[in-house]
Amino acid sequence: MIGVLAGFPHREAGELVLAALRRSVSRSLAMPLAPASLPQNDVVVAIAPDDSAAQSLLHWLDARPRKLILFGKLPACLHARFGLQAKSWSEGADWACSPSAPSRESAESPAKVRYLQGAASFGASSWGRALERFDFTNEWNNLAFGAIRVDGSIWSLAEPVQAPAETELARVEADGEALMTYVAHFTVGESTVLWVNRAVGLIDSFEWRLIEHFLAHWQSERLPCVPVISELPWGCDAAITMRLDCDEDIASARPLWQFYREMGVPLSLAIHTTNLHHDGHHAFLREFCDAGGVLMSHTATHAPNWGGSYEAALAEGRESYQRILDATGAAVEYAVSPFHQSPHYALQGLCEAGYKGCIGGIIRNDPEFLLARGGELAGLPQGFIGHSQQTMMHGDCMLAEGDPLAVFKAAFDRALETRTLFGFLDHPFSERYAYGWPDETVRIQAHQDLIAHIRSKARSPRFMDEREAMDFLRARAAIRLWRTAVGFETNLPQGYAAGFGVEYRGTLQPLADGSVLA
Repeated sequence: MIGVLAGFPHREAGELVLAALRRSVSRSLAMPLAPASLPQNDVVVAIAPDDSAAQSLLHWLDARPRKLILFGKLPACLHARFGLQAKSWSEGADWACSPSAPSRESAESPAKVRYLQGAASFGASSWGRALERFDFTNEWNNLAFGAIRVDGSIWSLAEPVQAPAETELARVEADGEALMTYVAHFTVGESTVLWVNRAVGLIDSFEWRLIEHFLAHWQSERLPCVPVISELPWGCDAAITMRLDCDEDIASARPLWQFYREMGVPLSLAIHTTNLHHDGHHAFLREFCDAGGVLMSHTATHAPNWGGSYEAALAEGRESYQRILDATGAAVEYAVSPFHQSPHYALQGLCEAGYKGCIGGIIRNDPEFLLARGGELAGLPQGFIGHSQQTMMHGDCMLAEGDPLAVFKAAFDRALETRTLFGFLDHPFSERYAYGWPDETVRIQAHQDLIAHIRSKARSPRFMDEREAMDFLRARAAIRLWRTAVGFETNLPQGYAAGFGVEYRGTLQPLADGSVLA
């Protein structure tokens, strides 16, 4: 069991971190923690504890071998105990901000997070990332992580401090200068402490893999561990899903769809139903569905922020569902956010409209929907899930210099390394806009090259349509693991045939209903 300790001033970060932990270890193995119940837990995540809570945590760590994860600003007593040295904020915050990306180029903030040699023991070998990054104007980051701010928010660096060199796992650097520690590891007696200098920790980045490694594997021979449920179906080392968002056209998806069929790779369509204006689209969609293709809602009118209110989002979801059903006979179950904007009220509206989940995620806005792992969301009912798919494969995101596909290949390679379900997207051409592609031949060749790269890197990749991928994540979110006297007992969702994997104490193994992880 993981207890999450977050005082009232830090309740927003605490709720987001709790949801992120549950997306990794199951809902039943992560719970909010009352300070009075601290002695009953051996693994705790604490958000910006004050001095009193920190003293209690130190006593707790001294009692027996335990694991503690700290997110955010630390009080004076922990500064002293861990040897943290205060620094000054660098002037201005321009070092944390990225310029807009020109066409066929990427742009990054001057400041970067660089993982050091010691991080390799935590599964974070040679990692690095910008605080902010764009691959398309100031909207998309095709490497899929969120922004680390310097604005005092929960998404911000918490404090400019320097940890002792032997404890530092990652630091923030700019122009060759070390600005502050980002991740550090400390020892307290026979216990171990991992600290991230941000109130929400690593919940919006591939770096969350470090947290999973710490929980499931770190010093498993002597410290408590918690099983982590793999985001990949059992038996594969990569899972990939691809879709087209039909913003301005639908039937023009035919050439790319036919090519994907030849490759044996599913391609899904997200339908903006204002485009259902003539029978040519209807006929193509019926053919697509008859061939096993999967449709999703991309709203009724493609309004920014789902129309700006809960009521508008509810109406958009209901109208889109009905129009797709009328045109194709297909009852859609999942939605894709317009512009990838996914405000909380819109997700609530979709949930109440009967959808099972939503795909979105973009570095520009709604940071709480940039999810390192897909699954259930903070503040929303069980059974409704989200998945972030921020990798947008457009012609104007192909690099002008070097390998045009370098960013997309790097995005997949990181997903492969961190066992992350990889989703990417494109759009059908319209009379007005070709999304930076010179023609369909060039676009198809780029897609072919990316699929070839995926197949060359992964030993056993599994290509999934969007419904299959989301159904898997939804079933995964229904898994329950229970701590018993003999280990962790497993309860799997009924009626779901795909296999699940679990990481625990240095192993990756299949999950079986009723099995016990000792």
